[in-house]
Amino acid sequence: MTLAVRLAIGFALGATISFVATPYAIRLAGRLKFFDLPVGYKGHARPTPYLGGVAVVVALGVAIAATAASWGKTAPLLASVLTLCVVGTIDDRRSLSPLLRVVVELGLGVLIWRGGLGWHLHAGAAVDIVLTCAWVVGVVNAFNLFDNMDGAATTMALVVAGGAGLVGVVRGEEWVAASAACVCGSCAGFMPRNMAVPARIFLGDGGSMPLGFAVSVLVTTAAGTSTTTWRSLLVGILLIGIPVFDTSLVIVSRRRRGISVLQGGRDHLTHRALRHLPNPRAVALLLGALQAALSVVAVLASRGEAALVVIAASAYLLIAGAAIVVLDARRVEETVVDPPTLPLRLSKRALACLLILGLGSGLSPFFFTYFDAGVWVPVGLGVTLLCSIALVLRPPPLAAPGALAVAGVLGLGVWSLLSATWAESVETAVVGGNRWLVYGALLTLMLTLVSHERRAVALFGAVALGVLAVGVSVLARLLGSDPASLFLSGRLNAPLGYINGEGCLFAMAMWPCAALLGHSRALIAGAGAAGATLFACLAMLSESRGTALAVIGSLLAVLVLVPGRRPLVWGLLVVGAAVALAGPALLHVYDHRLQPARLNGDAHAAGRAAIVAALVSGAAWTLMRTGWARLEARPRVATRLRASGVAALALAVLAVAAVGAASADRVSRDVSTQWRAFVHLSEPGESSHAASAGRTRLLSGGGNRYDYWRIAWHVFTGHPLEGIGAGNYARPYYERRATMEDVDQPHSVWLQTLAELGIVGFGLLLTFVVGVAWGAWRMRARVPNAPLRQGLLCAGVGVFTAWLVQASVDWMALLPGLTAIALAAATVLIWPRTAAEGTRFKTEAALDAPLMAGRRVAGAATLGALLVTLIAAGASLSRAGLAQLYRSRAQRELAHDPRAALDDANRSLSIDADASATYYVKAAALARYDQAAPAEAALRASLVREPGNFVTWALLGDISVRRGDLGRARVDYARAHLLNPRDVALALLASRPGEVLATARPDA
Repeated sequence: MTLAVRLAIGFALGATISFVATPYAIRLAGRLKFFDLPVGYKGHARPTPYLGGVAVVVALGVAIAATAASWGKTAPLLASVLTLCVVGTIDDRRSLSPLLRVVVELGLGVLIWRGGLGWHLHAGAAVDIVLTCAWVVGVVNAFNLFDNMDGAATTMALVVAGGAGLVGVVRGEEWVAASAACVCGSCAGFMPRNMAVPARIFLGDGGSMPLGFAVSVLVTTAAGTSTTTWRSLLVGILLIGIPVFDTSLVIVSRRRRGISVLQGGRDHLTHRALRHLPNPRAVALLLGALQAALSVVAVLASRGEAALVVIAASAYLLIAGAAIVVLDARRVEETVVDPPTLPLRLSKRALACLLILGLGSGLSPFFFTYFDAGVWVPVGLGVTLLCSIALVLRPPPLAAPGALAVAGVLGLGVWSLLSATWAESVETAVVGGNRWLVYGALLTLMLTLVSHERRAVALFGAVALGVLAVGVSVLARLLGSDPASLFLSGRLNAPLGYINGEGCLFAMAMWPCAALLGHSRALIAGAGAAGATLFACLAMLSESRGTALAVIGSLLAVLVLVPGRRPLVWGLLVVGAAVALAGPALLHVYDHRLQPARLNGDAHAAGRAAIVAALVSGAAWTLMRTGWARLEARPRVATRLRASGVAALALAVLAVAAVGAASADRVSRDVSTQWRAFVHLSEPGESSHAASAGRTRLLSGGGNRYDYWRIAWHVFTGHPLEGIGAGNYARPYYERRATMEDVDQPHSVWLQTLAELGIVGFGLLLTFVVGVAWGAWRMRARVPNAPLRQGLLCAGVGVFTAWLVQASVDWMALLPGLTAIALAAATVLIWPRTAAEGTRFKTEAALDAPLMAGRRVAGAATLGALLVTLIAAGASLSRAGLAQLYRSRAQRELAHDPRAALDDANRSLSIDADASATYYVKAAALARYDQAAPAEAALRASLVREPGNFVTWALLGDISVRRGDLGRARVDYARAHLLNPRDVALALLASRPGEVLATARPDA
């Protein structure tokens, strides 16, 4: 029997039995008094019989048993459908516990997985079982929720099964196609009486649950025939797109209103559509037509290129998200008389989320601040998803500063992604865009969660606690048996792994502690002084000039913006004095950087000096605050002391100015000398340019920054409007550099943005910074009578400015963990404020109707734009994450299973064809089989996407040597050497025999 005949018989048999059995089900329901009564939210006018599901299940069982064959798959499907029919029918009669129903569904999910009908993603049995069970429970309940109008669930099951059957026909899966035809026939035979006006019988849970189960199995099996597992998931979502959308809409709508998802209601997609359509039959047909269109897209995507699947799934998510916003745009009213349980529950969840975000940021140095794309991409995807959910559930009333900041960061992400259309290296442009999009999602999420000062304190407190753990670990190792392991060339490097980043971390950590200096309780103020001193000492151990600039810049910003600065100034003077006392011991570590034998002793001394300085400053400031509190009880004495303090500060300033004037010539000579050292690229400490002042590198002007910045400016002048594309600085740098330094960014967020993204990108970055500065200025106006807000302003301004200043002279913006701390500070400065500080909204009735209408439109438009951007970010991150997953697995498999590595590399390339690293893995796997020509073809394909990658040219030289084509190898090595002479020469010397080098690269 051919497949076409089996399909025809299965459809006809199911339709006939269902059509004939339905009248008997109606009579049986009448005898048993088994009716759906028109009570509450239900819209039918008279009692309507249940047991329609029994007729459909009987027809489905007979038809599948007769035509589907393959009893290894048919038996578990029929057993599960029958079980759910019984459970659902009992639930229609007696209302079973939701937990019991879910337990039954989970058990059936395990059963069909054991029968080979579940998901198989090749990620381990545990992952497959969990995903299969979650899929079954989700789809079954989605169809159960969708069964709320005449013909809705039946029509949807018919269309979805038809789509799955079409995929089965296209992919040659006969069992899927035949079973789907039986489901379609059974639904078609039941529809005439279910869609009559009025309906003569309902499916009930005894019909919607087994139909949902059958559909979930068919979709899983049909989508699982795709060539790659990630494509299977996307195709499966498209095949059940409308039920998933309806469930999401109901969950979002009810969650915002504080209503249980389990109770009935008239807020489904069908009910909303009925407002614009004449009758339920039109609703069922319209939604069925929409699902049919999605099914066609799913069929095409299952056969087409990977890009089509990603585009189709992204378009679906985009349209669905926008539709949810439009359909549920009415603002939730919150008043004082709201039930107290919901706000309390939301507050706890928000607090937990803020603590996780803060601790994750503060502890990031233990994980190299999540710099590895294999870490920040999945984390960023989770943040983006959580942000989207939070926006839909509780969108924040963004003030102008917050809107500017969010628009600037997300705009940078979108513009970076767009730059892939003109960038030489598409992959690096996409990576840069994804990073900025993650930053924007994180900032938006924090703004959504921080609705008052206490939550801002919780966020900052979690960050400070995480950084404190890092500082304590550094102190413990400083005093341990091997403190030299913390240092690189005499500069503090661990645990973060980047010296300047380590300094920036501790410079930022100073300011939450400094915010406590003005606290009314002397012990807390003293603890703040001790913490600020400790972090300042650790920052000094990095010997980072960028960190020194960050401390100075943040200090000036705090003194300018934070009012009530008298206790802050005196506290900072105490901290400065303590750091100055510990300074010689701290700087002495760098003096002996070339003498490892003495480094341990110096490090021990530095650790002890930092602890003593922190204790002394804490005790001194505690005593000073205690004494001042007592003196305030005597106003005259307090006034005299205050005047004396001001006079002392003025005299100190005059003395510094006098010393500066007397030393003007020497200062001018030093500045001129350091400028020459900066321009001529001398290394810090070189006597030829006097690049070292005294025994510290902190006052040195030497280094290679001038070369980085000179080339970045040259690139900008050549492409002023759009730049050369995000992340594409490396190629022009290697072509124009004057040193042998190997970098791929210009060590300045401003110059990197100018060079790579042009004036447009620079404007977006400036928009972000201006938004934060505006928020700080607005917050300043509300500080004088609010000590808590004054402390938050001090901490926020100090942390953000420290990050921004050092990011202006280094690549801090590319370290996600440090940038997350800066974004937390920005959130504190721009968190949403309404007339009631964002805690309650006025009811719509209390405001002018036209004004409210305009606000709703503007709010919906803003929310829609944010969701569109976040959905695009999620799609891009998903693509990058999946490609990274397969590439990492291929790299692990390369040594022991080259065939599996090749398969996974091809899967990764089917998702992201622009990643050079994946082509390297593929070429290596092919080389293991001595397939030199295919390996060369893989590398040439990489060069099409990134012609200036010297690594690819060097690998092509290796392949040419392997093939015995030394002339070709000479050309390839020469090209690689032209792009990056030093690295290529070192790589060749380290990895290739001398005779090969002499033949292929005599100049190496």
